[in-house]
Amino acid sequence: MKIAIVADKKSGHLSQCIGLRSILKKQDQNKDIFFLNQDIISFPGFLERSLVIFGEKIYLFLLKLLNPSLVELKFDLVICSGSRTAIPAYLLAKSSKAKIIYIGTPKFRIMKKFDGIVSTKRDLSDVFKVIPTILPPTKFSPYEQNEVSSSNSLVLIGGDGSGYDYGEKDWYRLAYEFKSIETTFINSRRTPKYAWENLKDNKGPKHRFLDLETTTFEIMQDAIDSHGNIFVTADSTSMIVEIITRGYFVNVIELRGPIKREHHHEIIENFERKGLLRVLRLTELNRSKPKLDTGVRSFVMEERASLKKQIMELI
Repeated sequence: MKIAIVADKKSGHLSQCIGLRSILKKQDQNKDIFFLNQDIISFPGFLERSLVIFGEKIYLFLLKLLNPSLVELKFDLVICSGSRTAIPAYLLAKSSKAKIIYIGTPKFRIMKKFDGIVSTKRDLSDVFKVIPTILPPTKFSPYEQNEVSSSNSLVLIGGDGSGYDYGEKDWYRLAYEFKSIETTFINSRRTPKYAWENLKDNKGPKHRFLDLETTTFEIMQDAIDSHGNIFVTADSTSMIVEIITRGYFVNVIELRGPIKREHHHEIIENFERKGLLRVLRLTELNRSKPKLDTGVRSFVMEERASLKKQIMELI
């Protein structure tokens, strides 16, 4: 089975597509990935919205004129995530006579024609062929062997978003609480520059830092595998899910808030009920758990097998 991915600029969307492809078929992560406005020409967001008002068929027709070479490509399945990838991905699938799967919440009428919608939301309209999953796929897969006995800590930090709004005091407190602990910090694209610099300025003697922009997937995975305890700030849904899909227990830190509830919080609470993570305040770090938990890995393996079975039955 030959599988293609249509991707936008959001790494979280691409990670889910790569993860789903690896569940269905082992394939090089960098092969057959079509990026918008790089491999497939698309319209700017404001123009896309205007064209869709007049009908998706018109938008599809114009995309076909802009991308004549797509008819020469042949795939069995196209996977996409992110609303802007939906219609270009449908064009690629239609040109290739391939099946198409979308990961996330559908926004366009054309998605009714998709062969499947992988979603954590179970209340989507019946017009969509929904493939429900508790655990969204990511580019990480469950570890095969792990004998880490170290008590060092890995802390992945996010930033404002997903119902959270942090202040400067929150970042000072984070640096303070981990000051005497052997810790590696990894930032994200949403981490404020001042917060990242503050952590470095107030670092402890056993602290090290990995900047996401210069950290390869292999280095990231090695950091996850080589640390005994893993902490992620509560706003970082994608990083929390990535750690769990690697088969590890996660300690989720709520620096402050949340100031409002979102679907993100329902996912986190569901994970906590299933024993995949624990939500902690900074004053509760003594309640954290080591990452190795056979129950987490078993859960991930079962979810991946179930997801693959549901998709193969649809396509």
